[in-house]
Amino acid sequence: MNIDFIMTRTKIWWDAARWLALPQSAMACAVGGLIAFYHGKFDPLLFLVTFAGLVAVHLGTNLLDDYADLKIGGFSIRNKVQQAGDTVRTEKAPYVINGTIKLDHVLYVSLGLFALGLLAGAYLTAISGWPVAAIAAAGAFFCFFYSMPPVKLCYRGMGEVAVAFSFAMTCVGTYYAVAQSFSWEPVFISVPIGIMVGLILYVHSIMDFKPDLAVKKRTLVMVLGNQQKAIRLLPLAFVIAYGSIIGGIAMDILPLTTLLTLLSIPMAIKLAQLMRRIGQGDYEVKRTWWMGPMESGLVEIGQWFMVRWYLARNLMVATTLLIFAAYIIALVF
Repeated sequence: MNIDFIMTRTKIWWDAARWLALPQSAMACAVGGLIAFYHGKFDPLLFLVTFAGLVAVHLGTNLLDDYADLKIGGFSIRNKVQQAGDTVRTEKAPYVINGTIKLDHVLYVSLGLFALGLLAGAYLTAISGWPVAAIAAAGAFFCFFYSMPPVKLCYRGMGEVAVAFSFAMTCVGTYYAVAQSFSWEPVFISVPIGIMVGLILYVHSIMDFKPDLAVKKRTLVMVLGNQQKAIRLLPLAFVIAYGSIIGGIAMDILPLTTLLTLLSIPMAIKLAQLMRRIGQGDYEVKRTWWMGPMESGLVEIGQWFMVRWYLARNLMVATTLLIFAAYIIALVF
């Protein structure tokens, strides 16, 4: 077994685990660490262990989701929906579909990644106390049973809420693990982070409404009834996300500099507009520079789908970066 083979297989698994989604967990974790640093309670080793554990669980969750989807819906369901004349994104676990990776191996690797995350959680519990174990256990439950039976949260209309809660707790849990104490500040900051991450999945579910319906995957969109109703809920989510920042400042919990977070509102408005057009049957979209970075190769797979997905992800990234900037400014001044 030569080094080239190892590197090639590593890249295949890295891509299969959808590393492009890592900014969601990495940035939520980093914000929790930054607030701990702002409070003068930052421990570098505890932060690194927390970060590594969260990344492992996130990648494991992505693989487990693909495993469950393909195990339940089969390998060809999206193509069947496409052939029936519906507009869907047909790319799903391409390395499994083309035979590069065996489906059972996806399960084994995901379980290995979860094991690494649990080891990190056990270490942090020993150092920082039982609240870390409680937070880690809740997060592990939501991640593992997001798509796995018998709970299958994403098949019961609870997937988006579970994701939003998990990533909000990532921020709060990181703070506690690193600072070894509780504060309301990361709680208020975690609200927009959790909502923005949940909206990435929510936007995904709106666009994947028909293939999810075909495999009887009961997303929150299904619970609401149709794409149009789901799209109309987007502005409310944004009000709650940005409102938590304003409320935290008003109660003197968050520093005034966190008002910078509101600069991402134009991106939120544009995302809502683009999603509304899908509800009207208009899938066309033009990518512009201010939408943020998007890998051209992936965008070409489904221009209408990927531009909106990337915009939702970039909205989360932009909002989180503005939180970073707000705390850096608060630290300096």
